[in-house]
Amino acid sequence: MSDNNQNTGFLQAADGVRLFYRDYLHPQPRGAIVLVHGLGEHGGRYIELAGILHAAGCSVRIHDHRGHGRSEGARGSVQANDDFLDDLKIVFDDFAALAQATPFLFGHSMGGLVAARFATGGWSKVRGLILSSPALAIRMSGFQKFLLALTTKLAPGFAVPTSLPAQRLSHDEAVVRDFRGDPLNHGKVAARVVNFMLDAMACVQRDAGTFTSPLLLQFADDDAFVDPAGSRAFFAHVPQVDKTMHCYDDAFHEIFNESPERRLRAQNDLAAWLELHLH
Repeated sequence: MSDNNQNTGFLQAADGVRLFYRDYLHPQPRGAIVLVHGLGEHGGRYIELAGILHAAGCSVRIHDHRGHGRSEGARGSVQANDDFLDDLKIVFDDFAALAQATPFLFGHSMGGLVAARFATGGWSKVRGLILSSPALAIRMSGFQKFLLALTTKLAPGFAVPTSLPAQRLSHDEAVVRDFRGDPLNHGKVAARVVNFMLDAMACVQRDAGTFTSPLLLQFADDDAFVDPAGSRAFFAHVPQVDKTMHCYDDAFHEIFNESPERRLRAQNDLAAWLELHLH
């Protein structure tokens, strides 16, 4: 996907923060899809995936979360608990109006949690939900829980380094190198964001039993960033209506940025599922 296929712009959040977005509009769309990126990254890392979705017949939008990429806001922080969800509603509903269709919603990592919370909580109706290594559970040590409680009291909006291991993003060394060298990425997170995530995880698991839209869940089993048990629990709780799960045993966290063979597996599974659901 080249920059020539890309339209960019800004939408204004409820509190005035400007949210940057990229659109890849299809001349003869079979559907629309909104992509939601993860913590500390930005939408520009999804251009290859946008190309695959575009080739399948979708118009695509991806925005940068507030505090990320080219959007405004303190890096790695939010003002209020539901900022990511309220922002996504503005982005999603605007794209639905532009595309004149109900979009699918795709989310990776923290973006997968935001997408799952958005869809299961009914912020807007989605045509289907696609999750990539979603943060539906995370591992926290006793010390990390203590630090979270302390910073929640003292400075809930102040972002600190995450210390997540970038080398465990992908088996592809070029992906790791590019991630580390990308000036639009940051390794920061505020207590307010972590608390939002923990609350959203509980809500997603609670509401899973009422979610009946089509679901595709793809996740890495060798994941140092999120706990795959959260994905398994969510999938088990979703009714047997239209749900598909793929677990990649030997993959690291970023299944769509993995080594070529692993990446192709995830891409093919996504394309096959879309082909069944784009009609």
